[in-house]
Amino acid sequence: MKKILVPTDFSNNAYAALFYVTKLFSDEALQITILHSFSEEVDKLTSRVDIGRSENIIEKLYRQSDEDGEQLVHKIKLDSSKVAHNFEVISTPATLSKSINKLVSTEGIDLVVMGSKGRTGAEDVLVGSTTVKITKSLEGCPLLIVPREVDFVIPTNIAFASDYNDFYQLSKLRPIVRLVRQYNSNLHLVHVGEENELESNQQQNLEQYRNDLSEYDTEFHFIPKKTNISKTLHGFIDHEKMDLLALVYHKHAFLKQLFREPVVSRVGKHTHVPTLVIPIKNE
Repeated sequence: MKKILVPTDFSNNAYAALFYVTKLFSDEALQITILHSFSEEVDKLTSRVDIGRSENIIEKLYRQSDEDGEQLVHKIKLDSSKVAHNFEVISTPATLSKSINKLVSTEGIDLVVMGSKGRTGAEDVLVGSTTVKITKSLEGCPLLIVPREVDFVIPTNIAFASDYNDFYQLSKLRPIVRLVRQYNSNLHLVHVGEENELESNQQQNLEQYRNDLSEYDTEFHFIPKKTNISKTLHGFIDHEKMDLLALVYHKHAFLKQLFREPVVSRVGKHTHVPTLVIPIKNE
């Protein structure tokens, strides 16, 4: 049974991510762990009180989180009644990033799913600061980022963005390959730049991808860079009607550049598709 971890702040955005993953894997029963961290509330409420009162506050936060979690499970069961998913709610005063990585390492989590924005839901933000932090700290598990209240559509067209500076065996890209196989999806490898501008090592990696992906319905796209990589990439996604964007994240990957670009915080309203981030350690 696939194990899914869904952090939540009980916002509509977080619920959209939970609902999306139940639809994405609607053909199989999932073990879904819903995680709520109230560490920020603990910090705010206990910074100026004595230890005894702090313990009472934490107990109250536990109770409130558990109650909200029960209501959430009741709602998602009604909304995803076709499949008997198993749900578990975990409440914790530990930080979200620490809690996620601990569960990933101890419980064998297959996928972490988060909303792109939390309660604030600002329209001009691509991904919330919490989601960006989790993306950078997550180890050994793919992360699916779901836009605010997105409607589920079958991922018929999946875009995989690559700068071709690195080649990854399909075993490392298993989350992408699984979706392609499950939905018989068209896979689109997207490079921001011209093919004739590739260095020799990039060209070799491109040819390796062409060879390894030959059994799938794969297209290779080279798009000229506009003002920045992120705007160019999201323009392609909108114009070509992609249903999902996949990216590899590691120390030197260009996803890191996407998060550095100031304009990223201004193009969130143009991002209508979920993003699958695959963290890969540097070797």
